[in-house]
Amino acid sequence: MKFVLVLFFLFIFVAMLLNSSRKRGMLSKDADKAVAGLANAMRWFLFGLLALGAAVCGVLIYQGA
Repeated sequence: MKFVLVLFFLFIFVAMLLNSSRKRGMLSKDADKAVAGLANAMRWFLFGLLALGAAVCGVLIYQGA
């Protein structure tokens, strides 16, 4: 669980850094597309982790009842 939380916050930190450099215009067009694609992939990964966590919590609640 600690690994997932560290990965989650690391992804958010990297996404914030990449997004800020993209908005400031520090990247070329190809790098801008790559950063946008990476941010999109990271976003879907994080949503998947949240959904998986919710499913695990639901199963644990169901088993405990």
